[in-house]
Amino acid sequence: MKHKLFGQLGDKLKGNGLILFLVAAVAFAGVFTYRTVQGINKRLENQQLQNIETTPSPQPTEEVQDVQQEQPNVPLPAKPITPQPPRQNTQTEPEDQPVAQPEPAKKFVLPVNGKIFAPYSGDELVYNRTLDDWRTHNGIDISAPSNDPVKAGADGTVKKIYEDGMLGTVMEIEHNGFTARYCGLNNSTFVKEGDKVSQGQSIGTVGETAMEVAEESHIHLEVLENGKYINPDKLLK
Repeated sequence: MKHKLFGQLGDKLKGNGLILFLVAAVAFAGVFTYRTVQGINKRLENQQLQNIETTPSPQPTEEVQDVQQEQPNVPLPAKPITPQPPRQNTQTEPEDQPVAQPEPAKKFVLPVNGKIFAPYSGDELVYNRTLDDWRTHNGIDISAPSNDPVKAGADGTVKKIYEDGMLGTVMEIEHNGFTARYCGLNNSTFVKEGDKVSQGQSIGTVGETAMEVAEESHIHLEVLENGKYINPDKLLK
């Protein structure tokens, strides 16, 4: 009787021990599996974080850039402005550039504002209406109203003032390299012998030239160079 009781108890203990063993084995397997899964998940998370950190940011492709440039309403990213050194002025004036020169003063100007109606004849004889003969005309006749001012044709010095029976009152002014005779003045002049005169300065007024009284009122002008008559037109050009 006693042996039966122990036998039954041993059988129960054996059965319960097997169950406990199986339960313990299942629990251990569950724990192991859980830790294994947790380790795998942790490694996967670390790898994903590394991939995210090392992956370069995407750059716009050429097609995208072209589309942005074609769309006027899409602002393009501003490019950084690189400071440039100041430009140096390397332009130089041309060496052969002509320099404007002031127009030189005329060598001689007409003493009155009129037209030349009787030119210089040189050796050619011309008819003189007053004297009714043929003779050379050693100067030019310039029309001008009586008593109009007569001006110096150039800078110079008054050498002589005298009366001539054919030419009337004559004033000789020595200019640079030549002498001018202003004939047919009124006897009252504005300058005297020895005075310095400037071009355009009034020296007297229009009077009469005795040998040409048949002509209109005028001034008879003669020019001598080295003591010889020359054409006054030579000085006006």
